[in-house]
Parts: sequence; structure tokens; C-alpha cells
Amino acid sequence: MKDRHIEQLLNLAGGQENIRHVQHNVNTTTLTLHNGTGVNMSLPVVSNLDADIRITGGQCYITLKDEFSQLYNTLQGMGVGKEEEESLQETGRTDRNSFSLLHFISDVFKPLMPAILGAAVLKIVLAVITLFNVYSSTDSSSLMDSQTFLIFKSIGDSVNYLLPILVAISTAYRLKSNVYVAAAIGGLMLYPQMTALLSGEEDVHFMGVPIVSQTVFFLAPLWMIVTIGAASWLEKRVERISPSALKGVLAPALILMIIVPIVLLVLGPLGTWVDEHLSGVIESLLNHAPVVLIMLLGAIMSLLMITGLHYWLFPILINELMTNGFTIVLPAMLVAFVAQAGAALAAGLRSEQPEFRKLAFWASVTALFGVTEPAMFAVNMRRRASFYAAMLGGAVGGLYFGLLSVKALVIGGTVSLLDIPFYIEEGTFNMLHTCIGICIAFVGSGALAYWMAGRTANLKSV
Repeated sequence: MKDRHIEQLLNLAGGQENIRHVQHNVNTTTLTLHNGTGVNMSLPVVSNLDADIRITGGQCYITLKDEFSQLYNTLQGMGVGKEEEESLQETGRTDRNSFSLLHFISDVFKPLMPAILGAAVLKIVLAVITLFNVYSSTDSSSLMDSQTFLIFKSIGDSVNYLLPILVAISTAYRLKSNVYVAAAIGGLMLYPQMTALLSGEEDVHFMGVPIVSQTVFFLAPLWMIVTIGAASWLEKRVERISPSALKGVLAPALILMIIVPIVLLVLGPLGTWVDEHLSGVIESLLNHAPVVLIMLLGAIMSLLMITGLHYWLFPILINELMTNGFTIVLPAMLVAFVAQAGAALAAGLRSEQPEFRKLAFWASVTALFGVTEPAMFAVNMRRRASFYAAMLGGAVGGLYFGLLSVKALVIGGTVSLLDIPFYIEEGTFNMLHTCIGICIAFVGSGALAYWMAGRTANLKSV
């Protein structure tokens, strides 16, 4: 935006000192004023600025179109509204003491919950239908093979497939950066040519650096949030110094040419190292200390999911199932998901906010049926007590599973309560121990989360 337009806007707002706060939302920038009477409506340039002036109660707002964040970045560089922003940030620090990565991830996922929960309900219904079909005495295979069922299944899976793009958009919206550039970055690994390149058929190198052939690793929520965070940082600084002719063009170009390749150059070797060492560590523990492995996986499964490392477990458990006829790794995933459900339920019971309570209850239900993202990302990560309680509950449940050698005889599609029939082993108490371990994880994580949340509230009130 040209300097004369900025000057006209400041005159309209009654001077820079009259602007209390500057906020950017998608394609608009809103100025909150200290004093609405300071607005200079007599200026002849008001119509040229395309400004929407509204007064609500005692507050006055000026909203302007700002598709590429040019105005917002310019005002930020001038320090307009900084005092109010710093005051708000200081208040946030007082409430949470410091920046919390877990809380930020939760804030990113919170707007995505309607789509994720809606898809989760559909997937649960389809999973129940599939279960009834498996154990039904009548032949209903035509239903499972029908195009209608497959289309419904695709609808249920579409949200999870597009989750990297949704996470990128939500992160950009929260950081007030370009959501369209973020969506393009989020869809990079879903691009067919990129997917084919990373199919694992041959070694892939980028600028001479090896790239791991696991697209899901690059699409993990943590790495996507970090990438968009770096892109937002670069965008704000480039937009402040870009000439008007390059506003909205130079920053996206530099982001795509610099930030994305840097992320690939950093994550590529990291993923390659994990690919070479993680499987060996897990297989070593599986052979020599299976109890420790199951307890450890029950505790850190949520961390593995955040970083995209849980996909390295699937080849191991498939090989285990083909070699031994059963797997003890899959039960560790089950107990970890159940622990997330228990902690989410406790968080809902402790909360006094109706909306959060409703979200927590639904998240707990979906986690029990295999969709753990709402419970983990939107509920437990908002409260450290709940997140840590879920990890401890998963560890305790995993310890019980390890000591009693609980095993899954079939790989189910949901890793949930619907898979319990797959733990039936003739002549043993395997299914009974499975149910007991699930109860231990659910009740244990829930009780810990409820107690720790109450203890934290008491400490804050002192």
C-alpha cells in the first residue's frame, strides 16, 4: 500500500495514537479505535479507501479490504496498535506463564473439529456395518462391494486425507499469513508427481540430500505447523520491505523457493535417519524386552502421531503377524487410544465451559472407536494435565498388556473397541485380559487427568 494511502487512513482514524488494535482476518484488516469520535468523516478520501466504519456499543471499528496482508504488515512495521497487542500478549503470558507448543497445536486443530468429528461419526457407522457384515450369518458381501458403500467410505476418509491442507490453512489463519500459500504448501506431498517420486521404488535425493520415501512423515501435523510458521515469519518481513509493485507476489515466491526446500533439506535427512534406526530399535526391544516396548509405545504413541513416526510401526506389526500369527504391537496402539479417550472425558467433566465439555465428550467417544485426533489434539493438548495423564494411562495399560502377553490375531481397520473380537484366542484368557487392560488405561488416565486438573486449579487459586 502506498504511503499516501497509509497517511489518509491514519487521518481517517484520528491519528496513529487513536488506533488501539490492528487485526487481520483472511482478506480484511480491522482497526479498533480508542475513541470513535476521533474519526474524521469529513475527509474526501473516505470513499477511495473502501472503508467500512461501524460503531458497536462503545467501540469503533474500521474494516478495509486487505487481500495480501499488505496493509496489516505495513501497520505492524510502523508499530500501530503495538501497545495494546503487547498488553494482550502479556495477559496471555500471565494466564499460561509461557508459550505452549501443545496449546498452539490444539488451537490449530480446534476449528477443524466439526469436519473431523463429522467424518468420524460416518466412519464409525461404516465400521459397525462392516463388523455386522463379518459376523452375520447371511451373505451381504454385495453391500460391502457396492459402489455406494465405497463412496461413503471415501467421504469418511477424505477429511483425514486432506488433513495436511486443513492444518496448513488453520495455522496460517492463526498466524495471520496467506492461507492460500499455506494450502499450496500443505498439498505438496499430495501432488501425484511428488507421491510417485516418493513411492519407495528408488532412492530420492533433493540437492544431493537423501529424502525419506515416507510422504506421511512430511505431512505430520508438527512439521506442517513448523513449515507454515516459518513461511509466516518470512512473509511478514518481506511484505514490510517490498515495493508496492511486488506486494503479494515477492513473499509467496520466496516462501515457495526458500522455505519449502529448506524444510525438505532438514526433514529429509531426519526421516532417513529415523527410517534406518527406529525400526531396528523397535525390533530389538520386541525380541529382548517386549514388556518395555509395549509400555513405552502405550505412553508415547501420541508423540509418534504428532511427528508422523507411528507409520513406521505398521510394517513391523504386519511382519510380526505373518511370522508369528499374532502381534503385540497393535494392542499398544489400542491402549494408547483408549487412554486418550479417558483423559478427554475427564477434561470434559472438569470443564465449566459447555462448548468444550460437548467437544470433550464427543472426542472421547470417537477415540474409543478409533478416531483419536479430536481427543488428542483438540482436548488433551489444551491441558497439560490431560495430555500427561493420557500418556501415563497408556503406559500403565501397556504394562498390563506386556506382562500378560496380550496379542491381536487380526489387524483390524480401526484400532478401537470394534476390534475386540480380533483378540479372541481359543483356550486362553487373551480377550479377558484385553478388556481388563482397556479398562485400566481408560479409568487410569481419566482418574489421573481429573485429579491433576483439580490440583492445578487449586494451585492457581492459592
